[in-house]
Amino acid sequence: MIWLAGLLLSLALPAWSEEPPKVLSSIKPVQLIAAAITEGVTPADVLLPPGASPHSHSLKPSDARKLYEADVVFWVGPDMETFLDKTLSGSTKAVSVPLMQESQLELLKMNEGNEEVHHHHAEESDHHHHHHHGEYDAHIWLNPNNAIAMAKTMSETLSKLDPEHKQQYQDNYKAFEKAVQAADKRNNSKLVDYHNQPMFVFHDAYGYLQKHYQLNIVDHFTVSPEQQPGAKHLTQLQEKLNDAGNSCVFREPQFQPAYIDRIIEGTNAHVAVLDPLATDVAVGPDGYVEFMDSLTSSIVSCLEQ
Repeated sequence: MIWLAGLLLSLALPAWSEEPPKVLSSIKPVQLIAAAITEGVTPADVLLPPGASPHSHSLKPSDARKLYEADVVFWVGPDMETFLDKTLSGSTKAVSVPLMQESQLELLKMNEGNEEVHHHHAEESDHHHHHHHGEYDAHIWLNPNNAIAMAKTMSETLSKLDPEHKQQYQDNYKAFEKAVQAADKRNNSKLVDYHNQPMFVFHDAYGYLQKHYQLNIVDHFTVSPEQQPGAKHLTQLQEKLNDAGNSCVFREPQFQPAYIDRIIEGTNAHVAVLDPLATDVAVGPDGYVEFMDSLTSSIVSCLEQ
């Protein structure tokens, strides 16, 4: 009779008591954080192909299948992955976790890389719709402290969904926090000599990086990668580049607009690549640390020229 009671109990439990939840992240940087938390338990899949823009992606049938099969979806929120908002509020079985609203983050208002940081706490998440769409910069993963906060949300969510592996999720979170803090300290010391060096970035994505590491980002070419900058803005940029003297212009790997070469002609600017979407970073428990290290290396190697 004992075996029969055990059998009935096992039938009554949700499907993921036997196998861990299927974890899906919207974009690569979120996947890198998730992979650190799910290490040793379950893989962390990603919805958008590497390099695809979360601002303009349209769902394909293969994406819909991934969403349908997922048990939990970690995403930034409707200010970033606009295409996901309606889909996830529909009939999907997945637990939806918009990290921008569920985590204790240091939020920056749009265009406030040099301004005051706004603290958003998870306990306010019931009231998160009070802020206007697009009021805050959604590139939250570019602040290491935010990455740690996002990892904590992931660990807590997965511990509730999959209590059998709760200890592993918690241990993974502690290891991630320690590794990110060590990398942050290391990268801070590498960048300390370059606080005043002028930088120009491709699009308006680096406010958190600028604020956290006290970088001197003078201007960006475009607000969004999909928008061509106007002639007036390009003229202003060229003037700023001339005034800046020895500076760096950072493009992104999937965009090689001809106007960058035109605009730097005759200036003392060097061109390098910064990738806020971690396109070429290998997915694994150390992926996020490698991503932040690679951003720092790219900045230093260009600014030191």
